[in-house]
Amino acid sequence: MRKVRCHYISGDAFVGALAGRVTDQAIEVFTTEGFEPGEELLLEVYYPGLPGKMMVRAIGQEWHAARPRLRVRAGGVLRCTGPEWRKLEFLAKVARGNVPLTPRRRHLRLPVMIEVRWRRSNDTDSTTAALSEISERGALLLTHERFSEGQELIVEITPPGSERPLEVLAVVRNTSNPEGIGMEFMARDMGGVHRLREVIRRVVEQ
Repeated sequence: MRKVRCHYISGDAFVGALAGRVTDQAIEVFTTEGFEPGEELLLEVYYPGLPGKMMVRAIGQEWHAARPRLRVRAGGVLRCTGPEWRKLEFLAKVARGNVPLTPRRRHLRLPVMIEVRWRRSNDTDSTTAALSEISERGALLLTHERFSEGQELIVEITPPGSERPLEVLAVVRNTSNPEGIGMEFMARDMGGVHRLREVIRRVVEQ
């Protein structure tokens, strides 16, 4: 999946890029990197004052080249749905000052959509679910199951082209997300970290 960068000059500029497009769940982007209608992309969003860059999955709607005589910048419109749109709404709240900033995550979570299997650490039966965000330190597991913070899970992630899953011990850290739960991966050694990095690379690049 190709990445498109769009850095806004200010938080107000970012809010303006969403204005008038809320009904369509779309955002105006300014980029010289052209895209096709219907193309799936990773959008890198940033504006001054944001603790870090945010990655969201998006679908191309339209793109146009720059028109210097008309003072039109190169860019277009991307559409985001579901959890990806909610990320943009959250960034808009931050830009307006409605949400206090928190320290930047050490590891950027990348948007994915991959099927996994999970089980509670004291169970033998596994359940199928999906991850919508992942980094080497954690992930968002899409599920309506109820958990308590600190609960341990075993997550099986099978990278593309592999038949053998990687089993990762995870601890529930966030239960307030309506889409699922935030988990922290507990790599026991550097070998486990390196294997997890390779799995994430293959998942993101599929």
